[in-house]
Amino acid sequence: MIADGLRAEFLDAAGSRLFALLRTPDLATGECTLVVPPFAEEMNKSRRIVSDFARHSCSEGRGVLCVDLAGTGDSDGEFAEARVERWIDDLAAAVVWSASLGWRVTSVLGIRFGALLAATLVRRQALELSHAIFWQPAVSGARLIDQFLRIRVMASRMEQGSGESAAELRARLKAGDTLEVAGYALSGALCADIDALNLHTELTASFPPIRWLEVVTDAAAPVTPGTQRALEQARAIGCRVDHAQVQGEPFWMATEIVTNPALVVAS
Repeated sequence: MIADGLRAEFLDAAGSRLFALLRTPDLATGECTLVVPPFAEEMNKSRRIVSDFARHSCSEGRGVLCVDLAGTGDSDGEFAEARVERWIDDLAAAVVWSASLGWRVTSVLGIRFGALLAATLVRRQALELSHAIFWQPAVSGARLIDQFLRIRVMASRMEQGSGESAAELRARLKAGDTLEVAGYALSGALCADIDALNLHTELTASFPPIRWLEVVTDAAAPVTPGTQRALEQARAIGCRVDHAQVQGEPFWMATEIVTNPALVVAS
């Protein structure tokens, strides 16, 4: 389907349908940014701000490519069957499709878990990019899963008084169980995939320059020790990192759908 600078298609990826959306400015061909989405419900919370980012990018003559990874959004598959390797293949297929239409991916926007996945994609596919943008990047896959499991732990405590522990949930995942967390069926296999990801093992000195942006309640506040350590590690590898803080709400976890014009412009 093509309309008003939007091209939406179901791509054939490993025998199933992968939904891809390409928004382009009024140009025949050009360069575009691949958006690598965050994890689970954070993806849905981010759709509005990604749409704002796409409109702003197009106003500056750059296209934006979005993908619903297998088992998410409008793409085929179940979340319980998702694997990181399949998601990397999905993104690579979308990059090829976009290039076939004359829109070459020359940058990535990784949001939260998407920053981890984007770094992995760039390394494994040897993508040649001019730059990368990270919004509130998750540095450790294991820490991201711990935060995700905490949602179930807190819900069980509210419902049962004395709930499950994160350690118990992790033991079940390691044993091969699939657990429902906030409406998503997390498999032990996907958990292990994400646990194995660490941003600094995916980055190299040849990685494209990174625009690392974080949303904070006070843009003038000092950088947190955790972020400072992550930036120092990336720079020690040889990465060129430009870091900035932008005032606003944490759009990826807000109760209401929020956006952040300052973050979009800073990108």
